[in-house]
Amino acid sequence: MVQKEGLNLNLVVDENYPGLLKKGAEYRLDDDLKSDFNIEIKLDKRLVVWGYIDAKRNIKSNQSLKAEGQIKAGYSIDIADGDIESYETINAGMDIIASGSVKASYCIEASGSIKAGKMIKSGWDLKSGIDIESGLSIESGEGIKAGGSIKATHDIRSDKRIEAGGDIESGWGIRAVLYISCDGTLSAPYGVFAGVCTWKEIPTDDNIVETRDRKVICRKLICGEVLYGILEEKES
Repeated sequence: MVQKEGLNLNLVVDENYPGLLKKGAEYRLDDDLKSDFNIEIKLDKRLVVWGYIDAKRNIKSNQSLKAEGQIKAGYSIDIADGDIESYETINAGMDIIASGSVKASYCIEASGSIKAGKMIKSGWDLKSGIDIESGLSIESGEGIKAGGSIKATHDIRSDKRIEAGGDIESGWGIRAVLYISCDGTLSAPYGVFAGVCTWKEIPTDDNIVETRDRKVICRKLICGEVLYGILEEKES
């Protein structure tokens, strides 16, 4: 259903939306969702879309949202009560915010912040122009990069590198297969591991100067210790 609100034409998905099927604890739609304005999902259960979801402006849902294809918003994605998940990518021109988890088989990218009440997990790169914040863990099958800070209540793990323009703070530990770098402080009470790579040769201490691999670069390590890797503090 297309609903006119002022000068905007929003695509509103409610229980009367054409093709929507109720299956147990969720709704299913065997189609794409596309709008030149906002997409508003107003359901009492999770929505599973067997296509892609694309809005030129915002995507808002009051329950969990899952798509077989990519989920893309020109502005922000906001999940009020639940998770957002894509078997491809999740991309927002501004923020991605979910009270539950944010998960994608490929990349998760936002020009603004990425914030989740639970886990943030990407199969490929995880990138944010501002902050990345999780109420549980942050995990990437490739790199994690934030223009601002990276914060997780549990652990932060990357199968390549972790980079932040601000602080990196973990309630548990931090592990990167290649290196960890931030312009702010670093905190990980259970320890920091960098350069734990099994698919390429990591330089020895004698020639580590030539590469960032195995380095932990920060303004200052304020909590925890580097259990594997070479610490470089910019204040020292």
